[in-house]
Amino acid sequence: MKKFVLLLSIIAFAFTSCEGPAGPMGPMGPQGEKGEPGEGMWWFVKEYTIRPNQWELVGGANNLESYYRYEINISELDEDIFYDGKVSCSVYTDEESKNIQQDLPCVWHYGEPDNDGPYLWTETYDFDYAVGSIMLYVTYNDFLTAGNLPDRSKFRVILNY
Repeated sequence: MKKFVLLLSIIAFAFTSCEGPAGPMGPMGPQGEKGEPGEGMWWFVKEYTIRPNQWELVGGANNLESYYRYEINISELDEDIFYDGKVSCSVYTDEESKNIQQDLPCVWHYGEPDNDGPYLWTETYDFDYAVGSIMLYVTYNDFLTAGNLPDRSKFRVILNY
């Protein structure tokens, strides 16, 4: 019983001490010398609007493998970004409020009535990049490009390193 009372007294004493085992915190020391800048994340974010007449048709209208493209020159897309960074592009699907974006590549499916049944097609937005530029592409699975200009026009480019 004496051992139990002694153990209980030690536990009570340990929990009722006013300060931690190291004592109170002392004042801050002097400011150290300024070191080398640390590595951090670098970001470039910019929006681009492409008017319908700016898209370039590649291949003849309605020819197999015809598509639209548009080149965005970006001097910030240097060799460091190209080899060691990240490039992404998205399209605003709600261009008025700009509340909805979809990352490229993206595909939209469409359909409309036809005499032979429903006519179905897809519209695909994609991109690739090189040092200094991004190329946007719009392709239609049926290659009907005559007068069928891309209807999406606001894009967002993000570079980070």
